[in-house]
Amino acid sequence: MFISKVIKSIGGFLAVIIFSREAGASPLGTYYGFIAFIGILSIPTDLGIESAAEKRISEGKDRDTYLASAILLKSVIIIVPSVLLLLANNYINQYLGAELGYILVLILVIDQGAGLGMRVLRGELRVGETALIQTIHPLSWLTVGYYLYIQGYGVSALVYGHLFGTILTLVISWWKVETNVGYPSINACRSLFDYGKYSVVPSIGGTVYSWIDILILTLFLTEVGNITRGEIGAYENAWRLSLLALMISRSIETTIFPQFSQWDAEGATDRIEEVIPKAALPSLLVVIPAFAGTIVLSKDLLRVLFGSEFTVAWLVLIIFSGEKVIQSLYGVFARPLMAIDRPELSAYATITSIIVNIILNIVLIFEFGIIGAAAATTISFGLNTILHARYLNKFIKIDLPLFQAAWSAVVSLVMMLLVYITSSIIVINTIPDLIFVVLFGVIIYVIGILIYSPTRTAIWQMTKPIIGKFSSKVSVS
Repeated sequence: MFISKVIKSIGGFLAVIIFSREAGASPLGTYYGFIAFIGILSIPTDLGIESAAEKRISEGKDRDTYLASAILLKSVIIIVPSVLLLLANNYINQYLGAELGYILVLILVIDQGAGLGMRVLRGELRVGETALIQTIHPLSWLTVGYYLYIQGYGVSALVYGHLFGTILTLVISWWKVETNVGYPSINACRSLFDYGKYSVVPSIGGTVYSWIDILILTLFLTEVGNITRGEIGAYENAWRLSLLALMISRSIETTIFPQFSQWDAEGATDRIEEVIPKAALPSLLVVIPAFAGTIVLSKDLLRVLFGSEFTVAWLVLIIFSGEKVIQSLYGVFARPLMAIDRPELSAYATITSIIVNIILNIVLIFEFGIIGAAAATTISFGLNTILHARYLNKFIKIDLPLFQAAWSAVVSLVMMLLVYITSSIIVINTIPDLIFVVLFGVIIYVIGILIYSPTRTAIWQMTKPIIGKFSSKVSVS
């Protein structure tokens, strides 16, 4: 999963760099508004059925019945939103500033089918097999989108590249599914709905967290006029750049859910308690130094990678990098809470943070623009993480690797000072210059982090099985 996240992130990030340099910030602002619209619309077209299907299928009973019931529910749910969107095509085009209404509906429907296929694979405890599939979408967006862009399709090229990747994901994910499609049942539909009505709320929270700021920024662009599409493009690029620090975190949280679900069904909560600190440490060892490095290199990162017009979001990038420290812990709290079949508690936490998120976005965007949007997102997600930790702690003892995290923070401060001195001596004008300074910081951090014996031991325990498995495969070859 981590390797796939690396490939996916590199592919998607390379696409962002190329499109930023070729098209500029304004067309990207239009595309990001389009994707945000699809993200928000995924809420009423799913209603938690995908996560419910993953949960029930991972339990190992009546898989074919649950799969058929999930397909039936998804097919029924998606009809009304799709019809309403088709009727509102002119308003959607006006909001997005481009003729993209019809293709939005097409991508939405295909994306829902692809999402269910991926969830079924995870429910079959075949998380690793979804890894390669996840790389398809960003690579398709890069290759097909860029080809169409140089052919003169403009912002539509980015959308068509997105569509192509979604279609491939749909086809390949369902081709790999092993569970047979049986006959739907009322009991299975009720079970999926009972779980989904709560699990949809965390899903809503993730979607709102990812896209509500872009939608509100676009609304201010059209209604108030104090935001430009270029600023929206720069804002989302800063967000996507900050996401690179979460590759390990997201790999871990995707992997642990079906396994935690199975352990919960077996009553083995002690195994969940044992894994939680091990799941948290790798993420913290990455996001903490990433935040420290971004404080020093924020402007250089945006200017060198995307172009000078994107440096307007330099403070946004710093805020989002700090927020990723919080987000790295969220998955460690939220996924176990869902896995032990307490989605209603996750729902309570998420609803609270959604309300805070929307209110803060409206108020702070009006006052501070894109910086206000970043602050609103960070504050609300911090609240969400705290509430999830509080609820989980009622059922499972939470131990976090606090000493290792504290040492990481100390080493990161030292690294930040040395990187600042280095960047003052070396003028960063090109990507090789930037890579040199970043690698210098990485080397300093790795040396410093390995000095501390508990962290060194923990890293060895985590990597030893991987190295052993790789070595055995090499020797067999």
